Amino acid sequence: MNTIIAGSKDTSSPTVRGKPLKEGKSRLFPLFFGDVAAAAISATLVAPIVTIIDRAVVEKISLRQSVLRNIGRQALSVLRSPLAFLSSRPFGTVWTLYAVTYGVANSAETFGAAINTKHVDSVVFASTLLVNVPLGLRKDVRFVQLFGERSSIPPSILTPNQAATSKAIMPTVPKLGFSRYAMTAFLARDAFTIFGSFVLPPRVAAAIPDDSNLSPRAQMAISQLSIPAVIQLATAPLHMLGLDLAARPSQMAYSARAKQVRYGLVSIAFIRAARILPAFGFGCILNGELKEAFREKLADSYKQG
Repeated sequence: MNTIIAGSKDTSSPTVRGKPLKEGKSRLFPLFFGDVAAAAISATLVAPIVTIIDRAVVEKISLRQSVLRNIGRQALSVLRSPLAFLSSRPFGTVWTLYAVTYGVANSAETFGAAINTKHVDSVVFASTLLVNVPLGLRKDVRFVQLFGERSSIPPSILTPNQAATSKAIMPTVPKLGFSRYAMTAFLARDAFTIFGSFVLPPRVAAAIPDDSNLSPRAQMAISQLSIPAVIQLATAPLHMLGLDLAARPSQMAYSARAKQVRYGLVSIAFIRAARILPAFGFGCILNGELKEAFREKLADSYKQG
């Protein structure tokens, strides 16, 4: 996430492009309000895409359905009944995940700059991971329960082979949640994702040579769009392992579980790389731009006042 505010010598006066933002700690509250507003708007725009893709990934593993065909079917359903989709539990779960993640990342950056700490990246990473992991696990539990059970899929869209396959590889998901092994897999996945989405991009952008003829904003955009996607190529096995451990928590041979995880791994890896673009690529860029716009407006109002 691009750092939009920078602490001045006066630790009580963060600035945006040299414009003072506050004259006391009480002025932090308008900044936090802008952080939350930017997060909510960004989450509203990215959640529909992420909801559709995440459902398709779960049903790819549970029913071995074509991901692209599934995405197309869901997209048509959303266009036909947008209000029903926006009021659905899957959308609400995904929206909450990203609204809180963006909001906490924004607020942590604001707080870190306000106290003029040299460890803003660490503050952002730790606080974002702290909220993203439990909410991400909650989302994964919900999606496996809603879309991983064969009883939740209309029989009319299943071929006889898919129905038989779903019975063999995806038993009913327990309602109590994930085992500690599944949680460990998802924790590792989310830690890599958060680090690659909020910490690495600004560092890589800063390392791009000045003679590259790219503006700082372009450097940040390139880093924000590429690094989270590349990270997903490494986290895809962890994601599939977590889903399999959630769907089949009982003891089983390592070779059998590894075979299931390997199934469709390449396609899932690229799908997750594409999925991360709206979530932590365009989503983070949009969130950063909105946050900057709110803060510049606030800085201008203080200057006029």
